[in-house]
Amino acid sequence: MKLKFFPSVTLILLFSMALGGQDPVFTASAPAVVNVGEQFQYVVEGSEQGSLTLPPLGDFQLLAGPFSSYSSQSQWINGKMTMKTTVTYTHVLRATVKGTFTIPPATVKVGRKEYRTNEVQITVNEAAGGAGPGGTPPGGGQAAPSGTAPDNQPGETSPVFLRVIPSKTEVYVGEQFVSGLKVFTRVNTRPASSSRDIPYEGFYRVSVDPDATAQRQVIGGQQYLTQVIQRHILIPQKTGEVVVAPYESEWMIPQRVQRRSQGSIFDDFFDDPFFDSYQEVPVKLFTDPVTIHVKPLPPGAPEGFTGGVGSFTLEASLSAEEIEVNEALSLRITVRGTGNLPLLGEPDVNLPPDHDLYEVTRSVNTSTSGNRISGSVTFEYPIVARHAGRFRIAPVRFAWFDPAAKQYRTGTTREFTFTVRKGETDQSPGNVYVPGIMQESVEDIGTDIRDIIRTPAPFRPLAGTLLGKSWFRLLYPLALLIFVLAIIFIRILARRNADLKLVRNRQANRSARIRLKMADRFRKAGNRDGFYDEVGKAIWGYLGDKLNIETSALSRDMILEELGRREVEEEIRKEFLRILDESEFSRFAPSSEKSDVNQLYRDAVSLIRNLENSL
Repeated sequence: MKLKFFPSVTLILLFSMALGGQDPVFTASAPAVVNVGEQFQYVVEGSEQGSLTLPPLGDFQLLAGPFSSYSSQSQWINGKMTMKTTVTYTHVLRATVKGTFTIPPATVKVGRKEYRTNEVQITVNEAAGGAGPGGTPPGGGQAAPSGTAPDNQPGETSPVFLRVIPSKTEVYVGEQFVSGLKVFTRVNTRPASSSRDIPYEGFYRVSVDPDATAQRQVIGGQQYLTQVIQRHILIPQKTGEVVVAPYESEWMIPQRVQRRSQGSIFDDFFDDPFFDSYQEVPVKLFTDPVTIHVKPLPPGAPEGFTGGVGSFTLEASLSAEEIEVNEALSLRITVRGTGNLPLLGEPDVNLPPDHDLYEVTRSVNTSTSGNRISGSVTFEYPIVARHAGRFRIAPVRFAWFDPAAKQYRTGTTREFTFTVRKGETDQSPGNVYVPGIMQESVEDIGTDIRDIIRTPAPFRPLAGTLLGKSWFRLLYPLALLIFVLAIIFIRILARRNADLKLVRNRQANRSARIRLKMADRFRKAGNRDGFYDEVGKAIWGYLGDKLNIETSALSRDMILEELGRREVEEEIRKEFLRILDESEFSRFAPSSEKSDVNQLYRDAVSLIRNLENSL
């Protein structure tokens, strides 16, 4: 039996040596036609294992790989054994630009020799609804108008993909709606790392907890497990076609790894997929862009409109009905309801004459229950009365746009009256007080008339007096010149102060410094919410005053457009967006995700300084 087995073993060894003498062959392959944004596989296949070096990929983006697999097949035919070994290197690429491209040959080094593959030509078409194997699934990021994915789509689909799904695709500027990031998977997958939120450029956003419930859904004839992993309440801040840019996220996806061939005649049996193992590999997933059509508000906004969009009610109260001169009272106006509460401007209040109004404070108390922003915003107007009398505060009008009814609505407070008594420090005799009119003292002149002096007055020569001095006589034209210059200066000053645009422009830097000082106090006191609020107010207020834009009309796009028109550097404009995003995001973010207040404060001071130099 040994003699019979020995020739067989010798034959196998000789055949293997004969095969080993042949040069290996390597070929490259990829789909001939793909679409922009589609993922596809670039495969290099050869008969021996080696070190692969990819050529320059040009306009193709390498998402993952190489994933290597090995297979070996041997069989007996008419008493002869044939053996075939295959080594496969798989790469996941993504097409980014339309056109026809050629991937140069790849290089595989086996031992000391190098072998080259063939070149591959690929035609990239415009993005379409369907995708080929390995690409983005049909409509892989498109949002259905109803907010749900379609149940049936033709074509082959990817095992894992992401979609941005908004609750509406047509809204008014300032109208809130919900957008979610949803994962669809047919395999056991997980994020490769903690993913960042979708930036949503052009929207004011508030993050809310996503629904943790997974659901099953059939797409393209295949069943997927779906789950919302991000959900945001969005408020558009500009009109037109606003595009949510493609979002990139890295996920761990199981990849089948075939067992390496041992050159055995039993490899056919063990090459069955049953014996394959799986390993997780990182793969970058991309959503498709989503377009939101943002309509402008209808013309003809009524008096008292400050940018509110939603459904609101108006309340007002006065802290006291009777005070003394130089004491303060507060008028509180509260707007309650559902809508863009964090973005509301303060209502205008008409005060009686000769009253001082100090800086209006604003407190926002909102929640995101029911996937919408609701709550209240309270504006407090500190008022100081300077004279006694009985005074009246006219009703305050507040208007907003109701997107459900597609019309403007108006709320009005009641009229307030209050009495100001003379205080202990206001005891000058003969003062007359007329309510609502600038007060002047009436002097007692009853004892001002005196008898005529009848005795002759002594006279002295003029030359010996001060009036006879030559230098004193020069004071007359000098005084006249000073008087004329003073009149000219007063008129110039009055003309400058009459130009409200110029006044706002001059005071912009001073107002910003005051708010930044207040933010610094909050920072040192550990009040992060107050700090972020004051930083945002400082930047918005500075640019509104400097660029002469009303508060109700302030928006990122308008500011960026005006800064671009004034040729402000691109870096300064990007820094403005970054600081604004950080201050707004940190107000609503968990404590662990809040930005460094010290660095943000320094960046805000530097931004104001750079804007002042540029404008």
